[in-house]
This record gives sequence, structure tokens and C-alpha cells, in this order.
Amino acid sequence: MNRKYLFCYVMVAPALILTLLLGIYPMIASLILSFRSYDLLRLQEHGSQWVGLQNYYTVFADERFVQTVIQTVLFTILAVGISVAMGLFLAQIINLKFRGRAVLRTAILVPWFVPPVVASAIWMWLLQTDRSPINALLRDWGWITGDIRFLTDPTTIGPFSIPMMSVVAVRVWNGLPFIIVFLLAGLQSIDRNLYEAADMDGANILQKFRHVTLPMLRPVMLVLLALLFMTGFGHFEMNYIMTGGGPRNLTNVMAVYTYQQGFQFFKFDQAAASSGVILLMTSVVCVIYLRMQARTNLR
Repeated sequence: MNRKYLFCYVMVAPALILTLLLGIYPMIASLILSFRSYDLLRLQEHGSQWVGLQNYYTVFADERFVQTVIQTVLFTILAVGISVAMGLFLAQIINLKFRGRAVLRTAILVPWFVPPVVASAIWMWLLQTDRSPINALLRDWGWITGDIRFLTDPTTIGPFSIPMMSVVAVRVWNGLPFIIVFLLAGLQSIDRNLYEAADMDGANILQKFRHVTLPMLRPVMLVLLALLFMTGFGHFEMNYIMTGGGPRNLTNVMAVYTYQQGFQFFKFDQAAASSGVILLMTSVVCVIYLRMQARTNLR
């Protein structure tokens, strides 16, 4: 074997071993568990037996799980859509040259340095019903007369609720800096001559954005959207910490449902089946991304 390749393999080996031990092996073990009975409260009495797809039938027969799947998709679409739209807007602003750009960039990136657990705790305080600074500010402005129950209002309009939108807003706030940095790197790689040519053709701002910026950002956007959707389907921290899936299961997502089944009800078989559905959803996103990437490479 060529020494150069051997050196590369040796350098990659630690990361590969950690990925296998902490990522691939637990994923395969969980997938196998989803086809067995493994109720921790009944394990000594009944043992663990192969049940095939029974665990999947059981979770899909649970109305809470079906509701949770729908809400997971809604949460992901809303968070990704809003954050990418805002990221495109803000990335183009901080890509311009103006006085104070460094300060603005720093301010925009601040949420990135706040861990999701800490961000959730801060926003739980800001969004509490009785002592919310946001409610106090809105009352001072005369926009509301009573307190808004940001995290506890069970009122719904279709599948949407105030707690759902509150958690979405926090997820957007926390994830927006990553998207901005990603898009800013893509914007800075675009040849400025393309914009100069568009100016010579009389293109306005919207036309340059549509015909120059978006097409040139397509490779970056494909990677970004794939990452955001895959991580969005498995998102856990903020929904669990801020609402625990409530009220009335209105903010529950599949990762929280999986945790509840496993560590609150000790039904590890159904928790594994739920995580198997998450794996399937993220795999679909991955396959779509690979197909689109392949088509792009063939052009």
C-alpha cells in the first residue's frame, strides 16, 4: 500500500472508529430492537422476543404518534423555511460593505454561541405567562390587554398553536447564525463580474437575486436544506425543555415522543420503532439530496 494512502487511513481511523461506535452501532442496535418486544417493566416475566413489524403497527395505531409525526414535519418545514428566508436576506446584507458591518456580523452570530439548553432556559423565562417581559412590553404599547400564554395556550387554528409558533421562533433564533454563515460563504464565492454584467443589462435587485444569486447558490442550498431537514426531523432539545411536548401534545415531536416511550414508559421496543421512523424520514431526505446532486453533476 502506498505510504501516502496509509497515512491518510491512519489519520481518518480515530474519527471512523468513533463514528462506528457512537453512531452506526447504536443505530443498527436500535433498528434491530424495533423488531423485538422489549418492555422493561415486563422483561423479566416475558423476555424479549422477535415480533417483526408489530411495534411499528402499535406506534402508528397511537393517535399521539400520528399527531407527533405530522407536527414534526410542520415544525421542520416552518423552522427551515423561515430561517432560510431570513438567512438569505441577512446574509446579503452583511455581505455588503458598509461602516459597522463587523459589529452587525457579531450581533447576528451571537445566538450561535448559546447552547440549545441554555437558549431554551432563557426563552422559557422570556415567554412565561405571569412575568414575561414580552407580555409587559406588549401591554405598555397597548397591543394586548391580557397575558399571552406563549407556552401553555391549548387553543389551535388547524394544526397550529401559539406554543408551536413560540418554539419554532426559538429554533429559528438559535439556528439562524449557522444558516447565515453557510449562505455568506456561498455569496462570497459568486463572481462579481456576473453582477456587473447584470447591471449592464439593466437588471434590478430582484432580477439579480432571481437570475444570478439563487442559481449560483443552488449547490450550497442543496447541502444546507439536506442538513436542516435531517437535523430537523430528529430535533429534541428545545421542544423537550421548553414544553415537554405539551400542552395537549401540541408541540410534541418524534424525538421527544421516542424519549417519552423509552425513559418515561420504559417501552424501549416502541421507542426503537419511533426512532426507526425518524431514520426512514431522514433517509428519504438523504436519497432526494443525492439524486438531485447526481443530476446537477450530469449537467
